[in-house]
Amino acid sequence: MAKDPSKTEKATPKRRKKAREEGQVAKSQDIPISASLLAISIMLIFYIPYAFRRLYEIFVYFFSDPLYLMPQNSPGVVYLVVKSLAFLLLPIFTLLLLVGLMSNIAQVGFMFSFKALKPKLEKINPISGLLRLFSLKTLFELFKNLLKLLVAVIVSYFLVSYLLDDVFRFANTPVYESFYHLVKYLLIMVFSFALLSIPIGIIDYFFRRYEYEENIKMSKQEIKEEQKQYEGNPQIKSAIRKKMRQMSLTRMMAEVAKADVVITNPEHYAVALKYDKGGMRAPKVVAKGVDKVALRIKDEALKHHIPIEQNPPLARALYSSCEIGDYVPQELYEAIAKIFAKIYRQKGGFK
Repeated sequence: MAKDPSKTEKATPKRRKKAREEGQVAKSQDIPISASLLAISIMLIFYIPYAFRRLYEIFVYFFSDPLYLMPQNSPGVVYLVVKSLAFLLLPIFTLLLLVGLMSNIAQVGFMFSFKALKPKLEKINPISGLLRLFSLKTLFELFKNLLKLLVAVIVSYFLVSYLLDDVFRFANTPVYESFYHLVKYLLIMVFSFALLSIPIGIIDYFFRRYEYEENIKMSKQEIKEEQKQYEGNPQIKSAIRKKMRQMSLTRMMAEVAKADVVITNPEHYAVALKYDKGGMRAPKVVAKGVDKVALRIKDEALKHHIPIEQNPPLARALYSSCEIGDYVPQELYEAIAKIFAKIYRQKGGFK
């Protein structure tokens, strides 16, 4: 459960990823157990006849020859028996391993984390331990275990009731046949318990998922902090933007020194133009600004002896229709040509 009452918001993808890296996932341990019992009981129904025949052949092979009973041959006999039994048990353990892996992967996907194995001090805190005794999780575990016990009692009752009629008949049957029937009924009991345990495992899984969602809930403040970390601190971002504007302004002022003319409002607008007859199809805007920036452009132009022409309509038109680096629009060619012609006459040519 969410320990802090303020944690009312669903976890963000980043929080879920962090929880997964720490080994926190919604997983039921009952589903792998039920699936393993069900799979192994089904397998053994078909596998036990072959295993019995194979065991019978092994014992006949060793005990039919007196040489195998000699003490000096005992180590070799033990090794061969253990090897044969290992081969018989290998499919069973392989199936258990595969079912266990698949049932866990089906719940949480592929996951590998050592963080879940790290010891946590809060787990050995006696106060936390007492609180866990009265938690919803403890009550659910009690209910689940009682339900398992009930299933085991019901399965055992019906199986024993069914076997009572055959108990005395087993006394008159060969040992092999009695053992075979005993294993068969044991498998039926395991199969029945596994089958009835699957709904318990499904209920446990949904409870674990609910508990997981509650545990990873976040407060509104935590979501804001995470968003701030993701997007960056607003103050830092503002400082970066300010620095970038300053750098951009510095670069623009450097271009004013290379301009051919600055057209002004005269107070509110200033646009610097450059024209190279050999490499430009039209004059290009190299700097522009309003108010304080316009004043800086004019100061920079005066510093480098760049001509300043006052033409309010043209200055406003250039400012609104052009960005820095744009060529002036064709409709302004005539007005600009007159200004450049005037400068040409004054300076005797372009820079």
